[in-house]
Order: sequence, then structure tokens, then C-alpha cells
Amino acid sequence: MQAGQDFMQFDFKDDRYNRQENMPEWGQEGQRKLKAASVAVIGAGGVKSTLLMALVAGGIGRIGIIEFDKVELSNLNRQVLYRTNDVGLPKGMAAHKTLTNLNPDITIELIEEKVSRSNIDRLLQSYDFIVEGGESPDGRNAVNEYCLRRNKPMVHASAQFSYGYVFSMLPSRNSACFACLFPRDHSRVEHTGPVPVNVLSTSVAGTLGAAEVFKWFLGYEEKMYFNKRLTFSSLLLSGVFSVDEVAKKRECEYCSVYTEER
Repeated sequence: MQAGQDFMQFDFKDDRYNRQENMPEWGQEGQRKLKAASVAVIGAGGVKSTLLMALVAGGIGRIGIIEFDKVELSNLNRQVLYRTNDVGLPKGMAAHKTLTNLNPDITIELIEEKVSRSNIDRLLQSYDFIVEGGESPDGRNAVNEYCLRRNKPMVHASAQFSYGYVFSMLPSRNSACFACLFPRDHSRVEHTGPVPVNVLSTSVAGTLGAAEVFKWFLGYEEKMYFNKRLTFSSLLLSGVFSVDEVAKKRECEYCSVYTEER
């Protein structure tokens, strides 16, 4: 069969999701699973801008955006959700407007609070999957600990300079957790401060992070980056995506506790 003839079997009707539904690894059943899914995304900055746009475009049925910051001019080099006339506006409000316009057929909820150990259960309890975020190791580990405690999958995607990485934590598989990946300095609570970064790094990391979410709900759990970290370089163009094994630490002060309980 000629390559051009292969497309004759597909129904490319003018539908929002028809191109992905015609993918055999996705299909209409997969789309129904995504419609029933719920994801909380902590932060709507550089990496999360691209990640959120992918989740929204792909049809995740319910998405919570947890964001309390304002749009700054320096955000615009990498936070593709925002425009110059958004500068000074609440970031969550601007993100909600853009994403709702991208796909009004899903539910997008805005939570303008900072996640803390005192409110994390209330903010995240109704979501199936958590996209980790935080301004410090302590804040990120609060999310890590919550997901361990509540047995919820979590993905960490980040970027700095010209590189980035993606790592998933699956409590149901007793996988390595965020503290296993970064075993030192869990208690620091101050803001880590701005780091040099560009739109290439944040966009690639955000797309790969969104892929982890889609894999989970579409039934490709085995293909996720758990017990391993995917690392890439966006600007040096080495052409190499490297994968490093991340061992679950028996003495980890976070996941070892919940492993014993299970």
C-alpha cells in the first residue's frame, strides 16, 4: 500500500480531537479517558506554560491551575502563555483566559493560593494527577510527601540554562521519589531566585512533562520516566537525550516511610 493511501482509512472530520483520535495508540477510547481525567498543575510559569497548553489542547477534562504570582516583563522570553499586555496582571487569571479560549470544552479551575503543608490536602484532594511545583526544596517536598501519602502520581519537569529534565514519581509502583532524586537540602524554604533560562529549554521540558501525564491516563505507565530521569540540552544541540537511573533510597526520609506502611 502506498503511503498516501494509508490515510484513506481515517475519518478526518472537522472535530477538535479527530487527529489524535485517529492515532492507533490514542483512539476515541483514549480520548474518553482523558475527558474523565483531572490534573492539578502547581505554577503556570515557563515549563508549566507549555505543559498546560499541551494538556488543554489534548483534552484533559479537568485542570486546576495553582498560581498566585503576577506577570512580569522578564517572564515573556519563555512563558508562552502570556503577552505584553498581560504584564502586571495576575498570572493565573491571564493563563485561565488564554487556556479557556484554547479549549472551552474542558473545565479549567483557577486557584490563586500558595501551596503549603496546611492547605495542600484541601487544594489537591480532588485531582488524580499532580504536576509538581514549588519555590524551594521544602515546598517541592511538601508536594512530594502529599503524593506519597495519598498514593497519587506526580511529574517533575524543570529547565535552567539550556538544559532540562523530566522525572515521574509513581507511589503505586513504590518508585523513587523527588527526595531520592535530590537527596540533599530538603529543608530550605527561601525562594531559590531566578536562574538563566530560555524558551527552548522550558518548551521542551513542558512538552515532555505533559507527555508523562498523557502516558498515565492513556495506559502507557510502563513508558513513563519513573526510577529514571530524562535529561536534554536545547541550545547546544548535542542531539542526545540521556536517561539516568534514579535508585529508590532505602533510607529516604520521605518515601521509605510510606513504602513500609504499604
